[in-house]
Amino acid sequence: MYIIAPAVLEDAATMLELQRRAFAEEGRRSRSKDIPPLTETLDAVSEHIQKQTALVARDSGKIIGTIRGIVDGRVCTVRALVVDPENQGRGIGSALLDALERALPDVTRFDLTTNTLMEANVPFYERRGYRVTQFTRHSEVVTLAQMTKLVDGPTSFGVAGTAG
Repeated sequence: MYIIAPAVLEDAATMLELQRRAFAEEGRRSRSKDIPPLTETLDAVSEHIQKQTALVARDSGKIIGTIRGIVDGRVCTVRALVVDPENQGRGIGSALLDALERALPDVTRFDLTTNTLMEANVPFYERRGYRVTQFTRHSEVVTLAQMTKLVDGPTSFGVAGTAG
C-alpha cells in the first residue's frame, strides 16, 4: 500500500535518482542521454520542491513515484511523472496525476510533453483526459507529443451572502 504526500527538500536526491532510473530506457531508445529527465540537476528538483508543487508516492517509507507541477497563472505544466520501474502497473502514475490535479484547484489547464518512443505514454494520458495538441519532431528518432487537459476552474457559485 502506498501513500501520496507533498515532497520535502530531503526527498530531492531520491526523486532525482528515481527519475534517472525510470527514464534510462527512454534515453536508450532516444539514442541520447541528453534528454531533460536525465540531465536535470539536483538544484532544479530542490527548487521545484521549494517553490512549486511536488508530490511523492511512498510505500513503507520508500519513494516509488514522483510528480511535479509548475504553475503559471491558471496553467500547470506537468513535470516528470515518474514511477519506479519495479512498481509500474499498480496505478501509482494515475494516482499521482490525480493528486496533482486535486492539489491545484485554481488551475484550469494542465499541459505536458511526452516522448512517443515510449508507446504507452500517449494512451496513458489520453485515458486520463489529456489530448494531443501538437507533435514535434525533436530528432531523427524522437517525436514529442504536447498534450493538454482542460478542467473546470473555481467558480463563484454557492458563496453565501452574494446576490445575483
